[in-house]
Amino acid sequence: MDNRTKEAYLGKARHNLKNPINAILGYSEMLIEDCEDEGIVKPLEDLNKLYNAGQEVLSVIEKIFDERALENPESTIITLAKETEILIREPLNTIIGYSELLLEDNESIEIENFQSDINRISESGRLLEAELDSIIKFNSEDDYDILRENGSNLAQSMVQDVLDSIQPIDQKNEKPKIVGKLIVVDDNKNNTELLRKRLFKQGHDVVTANNGREAVVSLINNPDTDLILLDIVMPEMNGYEVLKFIKNDKRFHELPVIMISSMDDTDSIYRCIEAGADDYITKPFEKSILDARIESCIEKKKLRDKERILVKELEEERDRSDHLLLNILPKDIAGRLKDGENDIADKHEDITIIFCDIVNFTPQAQKLNPNNLVKILNTIFITFDELSNKYEIEKIKTIGDSYFAVGGLNSDKIEAANNIIKCGKEFILAINDINKNTDEMDLKIRIGVHTGPIVAGVIGKNKFAYDLWGASVNFANRLETTCPPGKIQISEQTKALLGDNYKYKIKEKTEIKGIGNVNTYIII
Repeated sequence: MDNRTKEAYLGKARHNLKNPINAILGYSEMLIEDCEDEGIVKPLEDLNKLYNAGQEVLSVIEKIFDERALENPESTIITLAKETEILIREPLNTIIGYSELLLEDNESIEIENFQSDINRISESGRLLEAELDSIIKFNSEDDYDILRENGSNLAQSMVQDVLDSIQPIDQKNEKPKIVGKLIVVDDNKNNTELLRKRLFKQGHDVVTANNGREAVVSLINNPDTDLILLDIVMPEMNGYEVLKFIKNDKRFHELPVIMISSMDDTDSIYRCIEAGADDYITKPFEKSILDARIESCIEKKKLRDKERILVKELEEERDRSDHLLLNILPKDIAGRLKDGENDIADKHEDITIIFCDIVNFTPQAQKLNPNNLVKILNTIFITFDELSNKYEIEKIKTIGDSYFAVGGLNSDKIEAANNIIKCGKEFILAINDINKNTDEMDLKIRIGVHTGPIVAGVIGKNKFAYDLWGASVNFANRLETTCPPGKIQISEQTKALLGDNYKYKIKEKTEIKGIGNVNTYIII
């Protein structure tokens, strides 16, 4: 039997023996918990004896069927099995015997599935006996004779599932090695230095610390750390405290931590995993196992980092998209469109509309080169956009040198009308300031304001736009075209909303195309 087959068969034997003992321990532990929860005292003593006997059997199996058991030339599978049989005979008898006693008393124990669970414990005890017996029989002299005659084929067939699952490590593995920045924490300087050298040879960047406080300082000074290897028992600040700090700090809570400790008790392992440790390795550790777990943790961390970057990029792209949408549409309309509403059309009453136009712009524009013309227009409309945002006015669009906006879509009508006038006054002041900074054009604007009903909606698909329709829109436009340069002309309807907040100059019988002669007012 070749060495690899022997190792596989040892693993198979250990697996087959531990399966029934795991069942014994698991079911007895559950029954103990059930009895304690229900306050049933009578079977507890026997159940604890069952559990303790199971622990004793497990300890024997783990000690004798150790991975290195066959390194002793005098050891064979059969000698290991016979030694195990002798040492577990008494605790195994305890398991089977007390199982039978508990079955006899099960009628007085009011716990669900008590009988079936005890039966499973008893069956597992007998299965353990059978498995041990089969190991001894398989490794008899007769079987060795068969193996010598047929090579290792028979042995391999017996453990093929193990052989398939424990393929030897490929030393020529072409997979790129995953390396990262590590912090190694241990109060024993020899341990930290040894581990540092080992990890450095693997290509890792390694920082060491010899107590918990040093570990925290090192982490703060090295926020790009990919993994921490952390001992538990240390002066000043122990491993549990360091782990708690890491997992409670938003900067580091996703940083993977592998606990490396000589403490191999269940409570220590449970406490660390519960606190957020990614893995737990006991000393002395197998180098290849440590390397594999380090690579796994670093790979997961780097994948999380990439995911975080992608999520951030998606959020930024979504924000840019939302910002662009809000530049095109009113906020509530943008929200409805994002929610999947297709046909958006609303009727509004008492909406205040403002039209602003540059006087004699076309003749003046002909004197400018295209770059200067666009630059001036851009300066004007950026200024108007900023003022519209200031007064919570919704820009609809620009048409040539004309600026079209509304107020009151989602706000108080009187407040909206007043904000429109305030904004219009600042439009005029802004144009005056722009004139001071250019000798190329003498700019003046006309502003028309009207309040009335409109229909608003989104049109188009690829290049959609939010627009307004109705007689009120045309009326506001006509007020702008008949307004004196540098002034704001308003309708009766708008004046009624403004009240006595402004001084007015009446302009009687102003001819509005399509409407006729009406009284309008110039804001003084």
